Amino acid sequence: MSFANKNKYIAAFLQALCCLSASCAVHANESADAWELTGLSMTSTETGTSWQLERLSWRQQWQLSEVTFHCPQPLGLYPSHECAGGEVAFVFGANTHHFKLDAMADWLRNTWSVALSDFAKTVTISLDSGSTQAQVVLQQLPLSTLLEMAAVLPAAGPQPDAQLTGGLLLDWQQQHVTTASPVVFQGLSYEHSDDVVLAELSGQLSAALDWPTSDLNFTIQLDGGEMLFDQLYVDFNAFPVTIEGQIKPVSRGWYAVNLSLENPQSMHLSLAVELNQALAWRQPELQLQVFDSHHFNQQITGSILGIYGFGGSEMSGQFNISATSEQGEFDHWQMVFDDYYFLNERRKMAANALTGEVQWRAQGTAADSTLQWQELLLTGLPIGEAAATFNFSADRIHLLGPHAFPVFDGAIELQELRAEKLFSEFIDMDIQAKVLPISLRLITEKMGWPVMSGSISGDIPGMVKRDSVIEFLGALQLQVFGGEMEVANLAMERLFGVAPVIAGDVTFAGFDLSVLTETFGFGLITGRLHGSVMGLRVTNWKTDRLDAQVYTVKTKGVKQIISQRAIENISSLGGIKGAISNTFLRFFDDFRYRKIKLSCRLHNSVCLIGGLKNQGNQFVIVEGGGIPKINIVGFVRAINWEEFISRLLNANYN
Repeated sequence: MSFANKNKYIAAFLQALCCLSASCAVHANESADAWELTGLSMTSTETGTSWQLERLSWRQQWQLSEVTFHCPQPLGLYPSHECAGGEVAFVFGANTHHFKLDAMADWLRNTWSVALSDFAKTVTISLDSGSTQAQVVLQQLPLSTLLEMAAVLPAAGPQPDAQLTGGLLLDWQQQHVTTASPVVFQGLSYEHSDDVVLAELSGQLSAALDWPTSDLNFTIQLDGGEMLFDQLYVDFNAFPVTIEGQIKPVSRGWYAVNLSLENPQSMHLSLAVELNQALAWRQPELQLQVFDSHHFNQQITGSILGIYGFGGSEMSGQFNISATSEQGEFDHWQMVFDDYYFLNERRKMAANALTGEVQWRAQGTAADSTLQWQELLLTGLPIGEAAATFNFSADRIHLLGPHAFPVFDGAIELQELRAEKLFSEFIDMDIQAKVLPISLRLITEKMGWPVMSGSISGDIPGMVKRDSVIEFLGALQLQVFGGEMEVANLAMERLFGVAPVIAGDVTFAGFDLSVLTETFGFGLITGRLHGSVMGLRVTNWKTDRLDAQVYTVKTKGVKQIISQRAIENISSLGGIKGAISNTFLRFFDDFRYRKIKLSCRLHNSVCLIGGLKNQGNQFVIVEGGGIPKINIVGFVRAINWEEFISRLLNANYN
């Protein structure tokens, strides 16, 4: 037999080695000249036949070195031979591989067959002269073994691992690789970093690769295991997904990637992007359709919202998100809501029947956005059915035209709302707004406060946000309890976060005491009340600092009367004593007074109380006038704030 015929046989069964360790790309009619063999030597004895080969390469694309073959039977090469239980070893890349080999060749009939398997029988490769396809069967093959065979192990560090079971077809004539049956994988685990972790993933893979064009199509079904990707956590046991993808080259070094990811219960995501080998990306297009936001929130967004302090949020309805790129990466976003519901009780935020779309562009001007809702709740403030039209472009948002948002039986009327530098530490805001009369009774009932009568109305000044602090640029003017109130230096920090802080200075004048005391069922007091609360600070919705005083101002035409019930309630606060006893004064329902004054300087949970004629620990709260005359005097200047508030709220009111 000529050396060319030897090469023909050697080339035939060594195709299987290439298929195992790289990819088959040899045509059935390929001549022996496509193969290059260096340093071939052969020995044959009664105990077997051995070949050694220094190097074997095919068109300089794949190369095996230190190739050895041993057949336990002495065999001839022509006109036919058969080897059972042979062994093949070679070096590919930096790794040495060992396989069992069964081979048969009949050169007169021009037929041959080769079967390769590793010693653990996790990989079996079969091919013969009657087909252009090699069959590869994987049986619980460790992924690390496959990566080692293909010489594509990742750099030093944690190695991905799994067990693979399935079948492949490698057509060396068409240079095509497909899965004959889905490759099932179990226990796929990989820890790239603390923020990228795969744990015990399970599922199956189907794929088709066209070698000349490098086109790859695949489908992955994930139905078990967990994944952490930055802030996103997914439990695939509860949230199985199907991923379909296509990768094909589009230009030098760039590949077009099209992916779709679907959970049949709640969402579908599609992504088109171009990637290079360094994973740089361009021209991305993303579409996310969430048709069951309740399930999607339970499995996906809930973990992310929890990181930002919105854990326990509830959702229902549908929403879609699309993102495209015109000049940069994802510089155009659109979000569409359809009968969407959201609730976070802790943050007192909610939206019911939210419908509409939000458009945003990083450059230029976006299309106008419109949202409408049946109910909206912002930090406990309920806004009735309404709609808003606005433009959101770059770091600017502008409300288009006047809007009136119903709040209880009144409204907040916005004539102008502009905000700029939204993504910076300092946000510029321009607001022209009014509060149309809103019933205090409805507000206090909603907030769970003592029910108040009267209404609130006034103008709202502009605001600026610095980091997590919101400051009002002017004083907030309100009309309440029949008088005027001004809130100056108003600032709010972490309003929607942990331990929110509200600070400001409050002054008021002309409060109708009859309305105020009637609100709390305190007992009737008439007159006009003035006062101030300076240096007010409320932390986590509890007052921890203030310097306050309230006092009456004699007003023409307004009587100054205090009822016996009011005197009793004031006296029950502790350290305070009225002049009513078992004397004839108990037969009077009301008394005239000349002046009322009470002050409190709160620091370190202790309120230093004062009033009229402060002398030592004694002070006057109510100075009587007329006949009979009655005074209310305090004898304890320092009192625990929490105790004082508790007594105030739990006095024997109606």
